[in-house]
Amino acid sequence: MEKREFDFFELIRLIIRNRKFIIIFVAVVSVAAVIYSLVTPQIWRSTATFYVIGDQTSSFPFNIEGLSGLTAGLMGTTNSQNAINAVIAMNSRQFSEKVIRHFNLIDYYKITTKDSLKAMDSALKMLHTKTMKIGSDPETGLVTVSADTKDKKLSRDIVNYYLQQLDIYNREEKITRGKMNREFLEARVNETRAEIDSLLLALKDFQQRHNAVDIEAQTSSLIKSYSDIIATKMSTDIELELARKNYAENSPIVLELKDRSEALAKQIKQLEAGKEPLKPRYLIDIGSLPDLATQYAQLKMNLEIKSKVYEFLYPQYEAAKLEELKDLPTLDILDTPREAGLRVRPKRAVMCIIAFALAVVVSIIIVLIKNALELNKERWQEIKKEL
Repeated sequence: MEKREFDFFELIRLIIRNRKFIIIFVAVVSVAAVIYSLVTPQIWRSTATFYVIGDQTSSFPFNIEGLSGLTAGLMGTTNSQNAINAVIAMNSRQFSEKVIRHFNLIDYYKITTKDSLKAMDSALKMLHTKTMKIGSDPETGLVTVSADTKDKKLSRDIVNYYLQQLDIYNREEKITRGKMNREFLEARVNETRAEIDSLLLALKDFQQRHNAVDIEAQTSSLIKSYSDIIATKMSTDIELELARKNYAENSPIVLELKDRSEALAKQIKQLEAGKEPLKPRYLIDIGSLPDLATQYAQLKMNLEIKSKVYEFLYPQYEAAKLEELKDLPTLDILDTPREAGLRVRPKRAVMCIIAFALAVVVSIIIVLIKNALELNKERWQEIKKEL
């Protein structure tokens, strides 16, 4: 069989010869693409962008001598990490199921299975693959949340709901270091305040009943010295208890506080045992002091101890409240979700142009295949015989 060389002009000749087929094929495909673009549902997108602001630096609320550099050096989470945490929370099953139930997306996705678990899993898959796009920029920490649905208002409402639920999660469900410190100190402040009020009432009642007089100067000095040590010991124990909530048992902070507490306890025992030159013996052996004066001194001593503890605790409690506010992530919204003005898809013009171009290419390929079969009819017959 004679070999024929195929060139550009041969292609033009074939196109002209089969122009009727090509025009009809392209017209049919183009009309089908136009009809499909008109029939397919319109998808609208609503988007919100925000930063998650939160200073979660690990800091210890007490000023511990010799360890301030260590506590100041503990690093907290960055805004980028806060953004990652927010994205993980919004992509979680808990968030997603709330959205599906709130907006009845099982019906929206036309899931007809009667198995509730299977229906929920199908809805979760469609929510994350077709509807929601949630992500963050690792460099800037900017979080983007967008929803694509067939309804402008529904897209906007879904994004708004995600923002509301994230804010609720940050405020009510997320346990922060600042919150734990604040709750601990708040309980101790209230307890100490109640003890002071009780002692004030007892002291007032004692004075009214017994017309008690002030303790002598040297007794007051001993009481002040002893109460200072007791108050320091109690403050140190509070610091130690709070440190154990924040750090491991073998951390430098906990070990330092344990040593201080043991040293103070030893000093108190020495005073009470009479091993110190100045010792408040009247606290144990009250026979050498008038009974009323001793009772009065004990009340005042206890009141002074509790007052010193309260003076120590209250500023720390106020600092912990401020730290909790800093620690709690808040949303700094840059772009609020709104109803879209332009649809995301279908892009009708692009779809029709692509369909037209593909139809032209496919029709030419069909013409070339047909021509090749005609030129090689004898060989094709031989192949059919072999079959």
